[in-house]
Amino acid sequence: MGKEKILKWGYIDRRGEFVIEPRFDDARNFHDGLAVVKIEWEHGYIDEAGAFIIKPQFQQAGDFIDGLARVMADDKWGFINSEGSYVIGPMFDKAQDFYDGLSMVRVDGKYGFIDRSGRYVAEPKFEFAGEFHDGLAWVKIEGKFGYIDSKGQWVVEPIFGNANDLSEGLGAVLSGEKYGYIDTSGKFIIEPRFEFADKFHNGVARVKTDGHWSYIDKNGVLVPEPEEEPVARVFHDGLAPIIENGKTGYIDESGAIVIAPQFAQAEFFCEGFARVRSSAKSKWGYIDRSGKFVFKTKFDQAEDFCGNMARVLVEVKI
Repeated sequence: MGKEKILKWGYIDRRGEFVIEPRFDDARNFHDGLAVVKIEWEHGYIDEAGAFIIKPQFQQAGDFIDGLARVMADDKWGFINSEGSYVIGPMFDKAQDFYDGLSMVRVDGKYGFIDRSGRYVAEPKFEFAGEFHDGLAWVKIEGKFGYIDSKGQWVVEPIFGNANDLSEGLGAVLSGEKYGYIDTSGKFIIEPRFEFADKFHNGVARVKTDGHWSYIDKNGVLVPEPEEEPVARVFHDGLAPIIENGKTGYIDESGAIVIAPQFAQAEFFCEGFARVRSSAKSKWGYIDRSGKFVFKTKFDQAEDFCGNMARVLVEVKI
């Protein structure tokens, strides 16, 4: 009887050789020198040699960020240090990664924010909440939206029917039946007149008026529709993916095509390599900045090279 083949995650070096053999049911990128891996139903953490530093024991686990990671045990979330000891015990129904020193948590259906010691800077009393951007986070209480600062104090009172994360210093809010944009003090910079309003990217936001989408600048003035979405061309390592006739290649920051569109799927460059596949059914491989494959295409799934290793999914025999 032949051996069964199953898919497992491992880690390769920049030559395409396995430095951590594929033996995990799931695996993530390294952060703070540790990576979350899953064996059967439990999550733990390995170091860059592939050794378990924190044995698999958690229902769910997040990446280490500045020395802390969120984990779930017995259906509750808490935070551990790199030795696997709880710094903040498992007591939350939901917990986000720390961002700007704060984590959004949920207790008994209500949202609040804690600092890295586990102290509440905003008690869990909100019906919903967003992340902090530009020093403020939107929150919903008694059906209305407003913004609080990192101390949990109201900066913009909850008077709006809806609110979005701040972007480039402005937040889209629903006042009455129309959307407009306020600044970090709550003052309207663009008066409410839109049926819907998106975030600003590169000084431009998409808005809907009379059923039609258009674009405005930060003064609320209509601008020509971009040739592509403002967030579409994001450059990494000086190159960005571009699609022509259903195939993906890469342009440089001058707009010149440096790798001809030829791939069915292609991701961002990171430290000189990008992951691509030639067709929808082919396996993943990695190219260099000249567009040449750096080693054999052989992975069922692959992630970016950001450092000395990349995690990949391959078939193994058991």
